[in-house]
Amino acid sequence: MKFFYKISILLFFLAVWFFINQNHLIKPIFLPKITAVFSSLQEIIFSEYGLKNIFSTLGRVLIGFFIALLFSVPLGIFLGVFKNFYESLSWFIDFFRSIPVTAMFPLFLIFFGFGDASKIAMGAWACGFIILVNTIGGVRSSKPNRKIMAKTKKANYFQILTKITFFETLPFIFAGIKIGISWNLIVVIVAEMFIGTRYGLGRLIYDSSITLDTPMVFSGIIIIGFIGYSLNRLIINIEKRVIYWQ
Repeated sequence: MKFFYKISILLFFLAVWFFINQNHLIKPIFLPKITAVFSSLQEIIFSEYGLKNIFSTLGRVLIGFFIALLFSVPLGIFLGVFKNFYESLSWFIDFFRSIPVTAMFPLFLIFFGFGDASKIAMGAWACGFIILVNTIGGVRSSKPNRKIMAKTKKANYFQILTKITFFETLPFIFAGIKIGISWNLIVVIVAEMFIGTRYGLGRLIYDSSITLDTPMVFSGIIIIGFIGYSLNRLIINIEKRVIYWQ
């Protein structure tokens, strides 16, 4: 039934789009024909140049995401457990996570250059703070009852941390991951547009917009949306398997 509703919404959206095109309600430069967009999609998906753009963006997003995950989860658990350290660093975390990463373009260029490293670092930075804050919140919101009961059973500190605290924090970590990877994708696309690169969906959209190739712009946006949706669904499926008790 859910699949039927999704298909119905998609068909309705395409029907409205087709109606607008047929009645010339919006100029093609702003809303191209469906056939033209479909042709551009084929051009991207079935060409070496198009696939390089897709996999370049996807590679930057995934590398940045795993870097963020590697650092943010352990650090978040550490700061959540040791409150004194968190209270000492909370101002630093709140300060830097409040600054849009796009405002820090020049700093990332100075430290990482114009290559892939700067784009990956920017994505990891944006994603990392979201996962970090969610992880800290998860640790600090864990209920003390289970810890007290574990202590009565003579569980040591490491066992409490790995068997209780970590698993109670997992829902918060996955919430941060789902939001963080979306921000990672956004930042990487923007970086590809304005920092510059040879391959990348952001670059593809930017170049197409300069030449007024609107169908290619729409195709790039559709592919980015599909990548973001697919990554989100993948994380949700992993979450269901890992946090099976929910």
